Amino acid sequence: MTLLVEAPAGRHFAQFHRGIDALTDSAFVFLEAGLRQGNSLLIIAPAQRVEQLFDRLATGRFHPQGLLDSGQLAVIGSTTIIDTLSANGRTEAARFRGLLGPVLSQLSPYGRGTRIYAEIASALWQAGETDAAIRLEDLWNVLADAYTFSLFCGYTMDTQCEHTYSAPLEELGRTHSDILGSPDDEQFGVALDRASRELFGISLTQMAGVARRDGTRRFPSGQRTMLWVKRNLPMSTKQLVERARQYFSAPGS
Repeated sequence: MTLLVEAPAGRHFAQFHRGIDALTDSAFVFLEAGLRQGNSLLIIAPAQRVEQLFDRLATGRFHPQGLLDSGQLAVIGSTTIIDTLSANGRTEAARFRGLLGPVLSQLSPYGRGTRIYAEIASALWQAGETDAAIRLEDLWNVLADAYTFSLFCGYTMDTQCEHTYSAPLEELGRTHSDILGSPDDEQFGVALDRASRELFGISLTQMAGVARRDGTRRFPSGQRTMLWVKRNLPMSTKQLVERARQYFSAPGS
């Protein structure tokens, strides 16, 4: 929560949520805190999410239309930017900078810093275009060499599903400065330990404690544990996850 609020310039972080409501809550915290600090905002998200965020902002003292009119806020549809940037199945750096550079330049005079909330990579990831999503995150890092901003990438992703970890998730860790945890992640980590003690007689936290690979160190505990399980206990992953999900869902667990 602290990073969502403070969001220092130069930080490029992500958070994985299983549901849209939780993702919207985090995005709202990030954007509202930015406005309270006098930041400019760029939102790159589906129209439905933009509408949800505008409704949340309007319940406070902020008026989205006024922010748009003043130039402190800009919005780009995620579908529009994906269509514009993708050429022959590859996102090109020149197009990326050519599209976003002018927007960031126009925003910068209106605030004490710029915050960007983006769901572009999430849309690509959900569509199975994981390589394109990772390439996009790399392009953000290249853009950060020319423009100053903090960037929050929101993902909808079931981090309690074993198939999620078959994708190149560690590459997302590489491309971000931080992967933020959530209460669900912490609770699922506890459920994984409980399941592991029953199946193997030892907790996963103890087993995985000696493993600290660069690709996983940025992930919160539950996701880091799942990455370790998928890599080191592939034959037991399904049974372990199924039992852990039962404990996570059980009342009082």
